[in-house]
Amino acid sequence: MVKQNPKIINSCRACNAKCCRGLAVVLTIPEALRLVDNAAMRPEEILEFSRNIDSRRTPHYPLLVKHEKGVDEWFIIIRRLGRNCIFLHDDYSCAIYHSRPFVCRLYPFELDGRTIKKGALCPISFVREENMEPDAVKLKRDLLEHEVIARKWCVERGKRGEKPDMARFKDYFSRE
Repeated sequence: MVKQNPKIINSCRACNAKCCRGLAVVLTIPEALRLVDNAAMRPEEILEFSRNIDSRRTPHYPLLVKHEKGVDEWFIIIRRLGRNCIFLHDDYSCAIYHSRPFVCRLYPFELDGRTIKKGALCPISFVREENMEPDAVKLKRDLLEHEVIARKWCVERGKRGEKPDMARFKDYFSRE
């Protein structure tokens, strides 16, 4: 499945995975590419494009698709089974915990890796891990790269009204 690093301590062990059972995991394009590279699955098996994300509540630049009535905003998210992340096991553990996306690494903290989110779903007294602030810096770098790639996609495809298709994910965003 996904490469794991057994030396990382799982600080979510006592958790009931509320964040994994209700929140969409919005990915940057670089994160989505890394997840696809690490997984032994096709992009459409683990990712999807969604219009059901509030762009005011996420720092990710959307893929914009123009149509006759306006513009749709699309985001890349980890697929879900019902409301659950596809990587969530029955025992509430994460199949990709050691290579999980930055937003998962930082939750329940804000993108700075220091401030607890208002209304966070985390039911435990979460202890900050030592890599949170460096992960926040990496996420900010990914967000900048994401914006450049997403804007290019919007100009080349979205202005023509092309809806994103996960089966073409690698065609759209390949680093080659």
